[in-house]
Amino acid sequence: MIDEVAPAREPLAEEPKPARVVRGGARRPRRMRRARPTVRSGSLAVVLAAAILTGLALAFQGFARWAGEHPGWAVLLGLAAVPVLYALLRGMPHARDLRRAARAGMAEAEADALAATRTAPPVPVDEPTDPPTRTQQPPLLADAFPPGPEEPTLAAPFHDGRTTPLPEPEAPAPYATEPYAPEWEPEPETEAEAVALTAAELDGVDLATLDFAALDPDTFEEAVAALCRRDGCADAETVGGAGDLGADVLATAPDGRRVVIQCKRYGPENKVGSQDLQRFGGTCWSVHGAQLAVLVTTSEFTAPAEEYADSCGIRCINGTELTAWAEGTGPAPWGPGATLG
Repeated sequence: MIDEVAPAREPLAEEPKPARVVRGGARRPRRMRRARPTVRSGSLAVVLAAAILTGLALAFQGFARWAGEHPGWAVLLGLAAVPVLYALLRGMPHARDLRRAARAGMAEAEADALAATRTAPPVPVDEPTDPPTRTQQPPLLADAFPPGPEEPTLAAPFHDGRTTPLPEPEAPAPYATEPYAPEWEPEPETEAEAVALTAAELDGVDLATLDFAALDPDTFEEAVAALCRRDGCADAETVGGAGDLGADVLATAPDGRRVVIQCKRYGPENKVGSQDLQRFGGTCWSVHGAQLAVLVTTSEFTAPAEEYADSCGIRCINGTELTAWAEGTGPAPWGPGATLG
């Protein structure tokens, strides 16, 4: 008896799953399942595996130490653990079953994607259009405003009635070969040269007509000494220099007092200050032993300088008093009004 061979069954085609119906009659395709992120689960699995391996290592180390101390009990526990391990291994799924389940899940995902593609409406795509031709472009500004009756030509300049021709640029002037010099420069004011005279020459000059401001500093000191000799101080002489310590003229008054004079030839804008009086007052009494200290200048004294001179007993002769002394209309420093030291 011949066994009849049953025909092989053809695999049933998977029926497409019905699309979900939305209100209004339109059908919406079934959404694909999104793959869940596996980074977090993979990290958690690694941590758990490391913890389990660490626990097993510690347990094995402790069991090895205990088995060394109790070998009999260790053998009995080993024999009892063999069937337990065998049962656990039998209950675990095989690698072949795991691969089969993975392939089945992938086939289901591909079927869902194919169904969604078939039921999705086509997406319109904008096709690129050809660039406009010359005839399609808008007219230019020059085409919109045609020229007047006068057409531009190459031989004549272009005049459309709206543009004013620019004048031709002039040639730049050549650079000057000589450096720039102003038409008029003010000449510097030259100061009159100071008059320099010796002591012998001053003795033969009328001191009443002498311009003390026009003398140089050394001649001014010699003129003051000449005035002293004229008015009764026969031994008056100049001692000014680098180490004079504030004394320019030393003399003996007709009444026998020692006179120490300091000379300041200043301009009218430069006044004698209190610092000059302080320096002179610090040496005229203690160093030179003056009994009458006099400061003569061609200028004026400041108010603090006059106050210091009054407190220290120094006689101050300004430019006006010096002229009166030379002309004989005013007293000499040791005459009436002189301050005794």
